[in-house]
Amino acid sequence: MFNMLTTHLNFLWAGLLKQGQTGGIVPSQRFLISRMLEPVPQTCRGHIIELGAGTGALTLRLAARCPNARILACEINPTLARDCRESLARAGHNGNVEVVAASAERLLSELAQSGAEKPEFVISGIPLGTLGGERTRVLLDAIHQALGEGGMYIQFQHSLLDRRSIRSRFPNTRTLPAFLNFPPAFVYYAQTKVESAA
Repeated sequence: MFNMLTTHLNFLWAGLLKQGQTGGIVPSQRFLISRMLEPVPQTCRGHIIELGAGTGALTLRLAARCPNARILACEINPTLARDCRESLARAGHNGNVEVVAASAERLLSELAQSGAEKPEFVISGIPLGTLGGERTRVLLDAIHQALGEGGMYIQFQHSLLDRRSIRSRFPNTRTLPAFLNFPPAFVYYAQTKVESAA
Protein backbone atom coordinates (compact mmCIF):
# COMPACT_ATOMS: atom_id res chain seq x y z
CA MET A 1 0.00 0.00 0.00
CA PHE A 2 2.82 2.39 0.89
CA ASN A 3 4.57 1.67 -2.45
CA MET A 4 1.37 2.40 -4.37
CA LEU A 5 0.86 5.68 -2.52
CA THR A 6 4.47 6.69 -3.17
CA THR A 7 4.08 5.85 -6.85
CA HIS A 8 0.93 7.98 -7.15
CA LEU A 9 2.57 10.86 -5.29
CA ASN A 10 5.61 10.67 -7.58
CA PHE A 11 3.31 10.86 -10.61
CA LEU A 12 1.39 13.81 -9.13
CA TRP A 13 4.64 15.61 -8.34
CA ALA A 14 6.01 14.97 -11.85
CA GLY A 15 2.71 16.18 -13.34
CA LEU A 16 2.81 19.39 -11.35
CA LEU A 17 6.49 20.15 -11.93
CA LYS A 18 6.77 18.97 -15.53
CA GLN A 19 3.24 19.17 -16.94
CA GLY A 20 4.54 19.44 -20.49
CA GLN A 21 6.50 16.21 -20.08
CA THR A 22 4.04 14.18 -18.01
CA GLY A 23 0.79 15.46 -19.48
CA GLY A 24 -1.35 14.76 -16.41
CA ILE A 25 -1.42 14.59 -12.65
CA VAL A 26 -2.96 11.11 -12.33
CA PRO A 27 -2.03 7.89 -14.16
CA SER A 28 -4.38 6.53 -16.81
CA GLN A 29 -7.36 4.67 -15.42
CA ARG A 30 -8.65 1.23 -16.38
CA PHE A 31 -11.25 2.58 -18.86
CA LEU A 32 -8.58 4.27 -20.96
CA ILE A 33 -6.10 1.40 -20.60
CA SER A 34 -8.72 -1.12 -21.74
CA ARG A 35 -9.51 1.02 -24.79
CA MET A 36 -5.80 1.33 -25.63
CA LEU A 37 -5.17 -2.41 -25.37
CA GLU A 38 -8.25 -3.52 -27.38
CA PRO A 39 -6.40 -4.06 -30.68
CA VAL A 40 -3.43 -5.87 -29.09
CA PRO A 41 -4.08 -9.63 -29.23
CA GLN A 42 -3.41 -11.62 -26.08
CA THR A 43 -1.48 -14.07 -28.25
CA CYS A 44 1.00 -11.39 -29.39
CA ARG A 45 4.51 -12.85 -29.42
CA GLY A 46 6.21 -9.93 -31.14
CA HIS A 47 7.83 -6.72 -30.04
CA ILE A 48 5.78 -3.92 -28.43
CA ILE A 49 7.11 -0.47 -27.56
CA GLU A 50 5.42 1.74 -24.99
CA LEU A 51 6.32 5.42 -25.02
CA GLY A 52 5.62 7.54 -21.95
CA ALA A 53 5.16 4.60 -19.58
CA GLY A 54 4.87 6.78 -16.47
CA THR A 55 4.61 4.63 -13.35
CA GLY A 56 3.49 1.61 -15.36
CA ALA A 57 -0.32 1.60 -15.13
CA LEU A 58 -0.65 0.50 -18.77
CA THR A 59 2.63 -1.44 -18.74
CA LEU A 60 1.36 -3.78 -16.00
CA ARG A 61 -1.85 -4.53 -17.88
CA LEU A 62 0.02 -5.01 -21.16
CA ALA A 63 2.50 -7.45 -19.58
CA ALA A 64 -0.35 -9.45 -18.03
CA ARG A 65 -2.33 -9.45 -21.29
CA CYS A 66 0.61 -10.43 -23.53
CA PRO A 67 2.93 -12.66 -21.49
CA ASN A 68 4.74 -13.92 -24.61
CA ALA A 69 5.44 -10.48 -26.11
CA ARG A 70 8.71 -8.60 -25.71
CA ILE A 71 7.83 -5.20 -24.26
CA LEU A 72 10.13 -2.19 -24.21
CA ALA A 73 8.72 0.59 -22.01
CA CYS A 74 10.25 4.05 -22.31
CA GLU A 75 9.83 6.81 -19.71
CA ILE A 76 11.83 10.05 -19.81
CA ASN A 77 11.44 10.79 -16.08
CA PRO A 78 13.96 8.61 -14.17
CA THR A 79 11.84 8.56 -10.97
CA LEU A 80 8.75 7.37 -12.83
CA ALA A 81 10.84 4.83 -14.78
CA ARG A 82 12.14 3.45 -11.47
CA ASP A 83 8.58 3.26 -10.10
CA CYS A 84 7.51 1.43 -13.27
CA ARG A 85 10.32 -1.13 -12.86
CA GLU A 86 9.43 -1.66 -9.20
CA SER A 87 5.72 -2.11 -9.96
CA LEU A 88 6.55 -4.69 -12.63
CA ALA A 89 8.89 -6.55 -10.27
CA ARG A 90 6.25 -6.63 -7.49
CA ALA A 91 3.72 -8.04 -9.98
CA GLY A 92 6.20 -10.62 -11.29
CA HIS A 93 6.28 -9.18 -14.84
CA ASN A 94 9.94 -8.25 -15.02
CA GLY A 95 10.91 -11.09 -17.36
CA ASN A 96 9.34 -9.90 -20.63
CA VAL A 97 9.46 -6.14 -19.98
CA GLU A 98 12.45 -3.84 -20.17
CA VAL A 99 12.06 -0.28 -18.85
CA VAL A 100 14.43 2.41 -20.08
CA ALA A 101 14.73 5.96 -18.77
CA ALA A 102 15.14 7.88 -22.03
CA SER A 103 13.31 10.19 -24.39
CA ALA A 104 11.12 8.54 -27.00
CA GLU A 105 13.04 10.26 -29.77
CA ARG A 106 16.35 8.88 -28.51
CA LEU A 107 14.99 5.37 -28.04
CA LEU A 108 13.42 5.24 -31.51
CA SER A 109 16.58 6.64 -33.09
CA GLU A 110 18.78 4.05 -31.35
CA LEU A 111 16.45 1.23 -32.39
CA ALA A 112 16.49 2.40 -36.01
CA GLN A 113 20.30 2.62 -36.05
CA SER A 114 20.71 -0.81 -34.47
CA GLY A 115 18.52 -2.52 -37.05
CA ALA A 116 16.43 -4.07 -34.25
CA GLU A 117 13.25 -5.98 -35.00
CA LYS A 118 10.39 -3.66 -35.89
CA PRO A 119 7.60 -3.61 -33.33
CA GLU A 120 4.07 -4.75 -34.10
CA PHE A 121 2.70 -2.02 -31.83
CA VAL A 122 3.86 1.36 -30.55
CA ILE A 123 1.64 2.46 -27.67
CA SER A 124 2.04 6.03 -26.51
CA GLY A 125 0.85 8.23 -23.70
CA ILE A 126 3.18 11.08 -24.63
CA PRO A 127 1.29 14.41 -24.48
CA LEU A 128 1.76 15.46 -28.11
CA GLY A 129 -0.03 18.76 -27.57
CA THR A 130 2.66 19.97 -25.17
CA LEU A 131 5.64 19.10 -27.40
CA GLY A 132 5.22 21.83 -29.98
CA GLY A 133 4.62 21.34 -33.68
CA GLU A 134 8.13 20.44 -34.84
CA ARG A 135 8.85 17.96 -32.02
CA THR A 136 5.47 16.33 -32.59
CA ARG A 137 6.18 15.96 -36.32
CA VAL A 138 9.63 14.49 -35.65
CA LEU A 139 8.23 12.02 -33.09
CA LEU A 140 5.36 10.93 -35.36
CA ASP A 141 7.80 10.40 -38.25
CA ALA A 142 10.08 8.31 -36.00
CA ILE A 143 7.11 6.20 -34.82
CA HIS A 144 5.97 5.65 -38.41
CA GLN A 145 9.46 4.59 -39.47
CA ALA A 146 9.85 2.30 -36.43
CA LEU A 147 6.73 0.27 -37.19
CA GLY A 148 6.77 -2.69 -39.52
CA GLU A 149 4.34 -3.20 -42.37
CA GLY A 150 0.81 -3.34 -40.97
CA GLY A 151 2.07 -2.22 -37.53
CA MET A 152 -0.18 -0.18 -35.29
CA TYR A 153 0.45 3.06 -33.42
CA ILE A 154 -1.91 3.55 -30.47
CA GLN A 155 -1.96 7.02 -28.92
CA PHE A 156 -4.17 8.68 -26.34
CA GLN A 157 -4.70 12.40 -25.99
CA HIS A 158 -7.04 14.62 -24.02
CA SER A 159 -7.96 16.61 -27.14
CA LEU A 160 -8.25 16.12 -30.90
CA LEU A 161 -5.70 18.82 -31.77
CA ASP A 162 -3.12 16.41 -33.19
CA ARG A 163 -5.53 14.24 -35.19
CA ARG A 164 -4.55 15.86 -38.50
CA SER A 165 -0.82 15.34 -37.82
CA ILE A 166 -1.40 11.67 -36.99
CA ARG A 167 -3.63 11.08 -40.03
CA SER A 168 -1.11 12.71 -42.36
CA ARG A 169 1.34 9.91 -41.51
CA PHE A 170 -1.20 7.15 -40.87
CA PRO A 171 -4.13 7.51 -43.30
CA ASN A 172 -5.73 4.40 -41.79
CA THR A 173 -6.62 5.98 -38.42
CA ARG A 174 -9.65 5.55 -36.17
CA THR A 175 -10.41 7.75 -33.17
CA LEU A 176 -12.43 6.46 -30.22
CA PRO A 177 -13.45 8.25 -27.02
CA ALA A 178 -12.64 7.14 -23.49
CA PHE A 179 -15.08 9.40 -21.67
CA LEU A 180 -15.00 7.46 -18.39
CA ASN A 181 -11.31 8.28 -17.92
CA PHE A 182 -10.40 11.28 -15.76
CA PRO A 183 -9.88 13.52 -17.57
CA PRO A 184 -11.75 12.19 -20.63
CA ALA A 185 -9.50 11.12 -23.49
CA PHE A 186 -9.43 10.04 -27.12
CA VAL A 187 -7.57 7.01 -28.42
CA TYR A 188 -6.10 6.84 -31.91
CA TYR A 189 -5.59 3.48 -33.64
CA ALA A 190 -3.26 4.29 -36.52
CA GLN A 191 -2.04 1.51 -38.79
CA THR A 192 0.78 1.50 -41.33
CA LYS A 193 0.07 0.36 -44.85
CA VAL A 194 0.26 -3.27 -45.80
CA GLU A 195 2.04 -3.59 -49.13
CA SER A 196 0.18 -5.83 -51.54
CA ALA A 197 2.07 -8.59 -53.29
CA ALA A 198 2.85 -7.68 -56.89
